[in-house]
Amino acid sequence: MLEAIRKHAQGWLAKVILALIAITFGLFGMESYMTGGKGSGMIAEVGDLGISRDELTREIQAQTERMRETLGPAFDPAVTESADFRKQVLDSLIERKALLLDAQKNKFVAPDAYIASILGQIPAFQQDGKFSKQHYEAVLRQNGRTPAQFENELRQGFMLDAVASPATLAAFPSDTSMTQIARLVSQQREISWADLPASSVASEVKVTPSDVERDYAAHKAEFTEPEQIRAEYLVLDKTSVAAGIAVSDKEIGDYYAANAAKFGRPEQRSASHILIAVDKNADAATRAKAKAKATELVRILQKSPDRFAELARTESQDPGSAAQDGSLGSFARGMMVKPFEDAVFSMKPHEIRGPVESDFGYHIIRLDGIQPAKAAPLNEVRTEIVDELRKQQAQKTFADLADNFSNLVYENAQSLQPAASATKLSIKQSDWMGVKTAPPPFNNSTLSAALFSPESIKSKQNTEAIEVLPGVLVAARVIDHRPARLRPLTEVSQAIEARLRAEQSARLLAQKGEAAIKALEKGDAAGLSWSAFKVVGRQPFAEMDAAGIKAVFRANTDKLPAYTGFVRPDGAYRIVRISRVVQADTPDPALLASVSAGVMQAQQRADMKAMLALITAGQKVKIQPNAIEDSR
Repeated sequence: MLEAIRKHAQGWLAKVILALIAITFGLFGMESYMTGGKGSGMIAEVGDLGISRDELTREIQAQTERMRETLGPAFDPAVTESADFRKQVLDSLIERKALLLDAQKNKFVAPDAYIASILGQIPAFQQDGKFSKQHYEAVLRQNGRTPAQFENELRQGFMLDAVASPATLAAFPSDTSMTQIARLVSQQREISWADLPASSVASEVKVTPSDVERDYAAHKAEFTEPEQIRAEYLVLDKTSVAAGIAVSDKEIGDYYAANAAKFGRPEQRSASHILIAVDKNADAATRAKAKAKATELVRILQKSPDRFAELARTESQDPGSAAQDGSLGSFARGMMVKPFEDAVFSMKPHEIRGPVESDFGYHIIRLDGIQPAKAAPLNEVRTEIVDELRKQQAQKTFADLADNFSNLVYENAQSLQPAASATKLSIKQSDWMGVKTAPPPFNNSTLSAALFSPESIKSKQNTEAIEVLPGVLVAARVIDHRPARLRPLTEVSQAIEARLRAEQSARLLAQKGEAAIKALEKGDAAGLSWSAFKVVGRQPFAEMDAAGIKAVFRANTDKLPAYTGFVRPDGAYRIVRISRVVQADTPDPALLASVSAGVMQAQQRADMKAMLALITAGQKVKIQPNAIEDSR
């Protein structure tokens, strides 16, 4: 049980640190974190809350960056530049505002004590094991955040979790259904196959010049090259500024001396326990009975301390540690519930203490060992200190440079050279690019809109300095321009003919394959050359891609042999014969667990979607006609 508590606490803290980085003690009322009061520039309203175009733009950029990081090379910028994507992001903001209003209505407000307790548990904000306001503020500054922003986000997260928890915690899949699904997933089918090559219909494929001309006329938009530009640009990057800052040995030594506790490993203790569990809301008699049992165990252990492992195995109601003779392993402060932790960190090695009361019951604790705090030597953390000092110094240096940079690109609108000379940056040039295919940094919506505007293209003047990422400013100007043009038919006729031939071939081949399948179902062997039989599961393999496997397992097998077909990537049509269905008697436990988890997540998503729709429907939502325009 305590192991689960510890893992949950670490996971929660990791989520907080990753998502929000910091938190503050500052006290702000509801108005400050129910962001978006009605006002000018609002593109949508949800009850009393507004959504500004800037807010939508920021959310689009944030989701785009998350997709870019998640998908890597597979990321397609065109997806996030579409109107559908912008509409989805706006809908998610509307739902979030509706949830916040519902949380406010139901008084789901994070107490200040809760905010302070989370803050005190985050190691990044601690010095000598205690919360340090200086550390906290430094982390905030390094991540470009303000205390108000952080607390707003944390409080909103608390409110959203409180409202959403009924949907996320109430999914209970049926064991019978899970077993049936697992059996279907683990089902195998015995198959063989025969291919109809594309060459078998090649003589029937006919594409005339008039076919090509008609297709060209019907799809001129596809053959139109979009407007393109080339640009020159400057990038002022805080990371690069930091890398160029020299740090002296004295500064390194002073920082190490002042922050020695920050480096190395804090004191850790290893302990074992016996838990007599009782609910914190149990009546007095029930709690007294549990405490009496724990007291009796303490009495036994005082006489026979060597029986601790035995009693942990037989009496402890914490299954995870009981199987390990009560051992909880090693842990530092902040990883266990407070009463338990306070006891452990005040004990001597091999001491047995109890009963210690917590929300989970009564603990009998044995301290098994102490691993003292260990400071890391300077040579091991030198690089970390240099990076930290450079970041700190870069904050001011970058701010000064950014102001000068912004002024120079504005005041010298026809050239980037003055700004380049003042900041010692090199002017770079882009290749030809379109608005929807612009590479970084031009895929930033604000920079792209500024650079591709008719005014910038005509005047070839500098854009303003635009922050494309936190700590990254870019200024650019158009140096060359190609208007959109329709490619002549002579350039694209061969490609059109090839596509039309491929499409016609696929249609003819599918017709031939479907006719062959009908003949097979009537008992006509159709003169096909079949492969050897093979028992397959739902995983693709060398001879059968994902589309083929899907076709095999979608086929109706009420009557065997059954037949199905699909087009292969090489253009051939593959006919598959299913001769036998192999059912698993008992689903694999790991598969059953995976299926149950997947179904539960699907139920949670469905419940959450339904709840969001219900809550949003209860709010007055107003969306401006141009809400998703120019919000890329």
